[in-house]
Formats: sequence, structure tokens, C-alpha cells
Amino acid sequence: MVGEISSFPAHGGNKMIESIYQTLTKLSYTHPLHPILTHLPIGMVMGAFFFMLVALIFRKTKLAQTARHCSVLALIAALPTTFLGILDWQHFYGGSLLFPIKMKLVLVGILFFFLILAVIFGFFSETFPKFVISLYVLCVFSVIGLGYFGGELIYGTKGPAAEVMEGPAAEGAIVFKQNCSACDYTDRKDKKVGPGLMELFNSPKLPDFGLPVTDENVGKRIVTNS
Repeated sequence: MVGEISSFPAHGGNKMIESIYQTLTKLSYTHPLHPILTHLPIGMVMGAFFFMLVALIFRKTKLAQTARHCSVLALIAALPTTFLGILDWQHFYGGSLLFPIKMKLVLVGILFFFLILAVIFGFFSETFPKFVISLYVLCVFSVIGLGYFGGELIYGTKGPAAEVMEGPAAEGAIVFKQNCSACDYTDRKDKKVGPGLMELFNSPKLPDFGLPVTDENVGKRIVTNS
């Protein structure tokens, strides 16, 4: 889940990680942590790629050097960004391996691999051999993939936000989409991270909760997540 941390605690989260987010919540910060730094490695990867292109086209040695420096900065920035991403994953998703998260983990590993090779081989010569050019291109595709699957986690799940609604129903759909859709289905009864919510009010009891399905108990389930 990505949203109000105090309202949507992680499933079985590490106590140390939870203490960090609880402290931030007390300071009125309830957003994920890694998006703060995400633009740094992405910007540096894109910068390295475009400076490389310009250096190749206009044969500018200084711009080639700038591209190499960008690749180094991208590698450095990717380290804390990945660390904060893992914290967010554990807190908001309880370590659940949803498909977009699996893809992001794979792409992060690929990005590190390509960046390390680009940094190592990029400083061997003033020009860019085809192998190094390919590495820069692959780094760009890796960050594009990371952005895509990051968006899938928040906006890709088909749910109530995709329906035509007005008023409070539309507002509630948006809140659910942003905060709950990563863990709960609305269009099926299958378990995702939490139970599926399809035909919830036709059920005698709340899944994994045991209380009768009423507005009050559903509200309590949302707030306490217990």
C-alpha cells in the first residue's frame, strides 16, 4: 500500500523499519521514501546517455567525460535509492512479491550490472566503443522499465478508479486506488496480499477478521488493519 502510513501499517513489517516510518508519521511525513531520490539515478542515466550521443555526433571529448561522470553519479545515487526502495517495499507491501515488484527487483539488479560495466569500461578510452554505447542504452531501458512497473503498482491495477463515478464514490475510488489496490482486489475474491473484496457486503463475516460485515466493522478494518 502507498498512502497514509498510520492508517495502513505493513503486514508483518520489521520493527526497526516500522519505527522509522512511525517517527516520520509523527513528523507529518506519510509518503514513501525512495521517490525522493529516484530522480537522481534516473536523471544521471539519461544525462550520461544524451551527453554520450552529443559527444559522438560532435566529437567533443569534454562531453564524453561528462557522460562518464554522469554514469558514476548514477551508480552512487542508485545505492541509497535502492535501500530506501527496499524499506518502502517492506513497509507498504509487507515484502510481498507482487509481479511489478518482482520486475522492479530484477531491473534494479540489471541496472546495477550495466552501470558498473559502463563505469569500468567507460574510462578506458576517450571515445565510446560499441560495447560501452550498448551499456548506456541498456541502462536507459532499465530505468524506463523501473518507472513503468513503479507506475503499475499505483495505477496499473484495474479497480474502482477506472469506473465512471461522481462525488464521494469517485473520491473513495481514488483513495482506494492509491492506498489499497496494491494489496486488495475489488473485482475478485482471490487473495492478493490481503483478501479479495468482491461482494464483501454479501458475506456473513469479514475475511480474516471474524466480525459481521457492517459499515462500522469495515471502517474499523480499514483504520486498524488488524
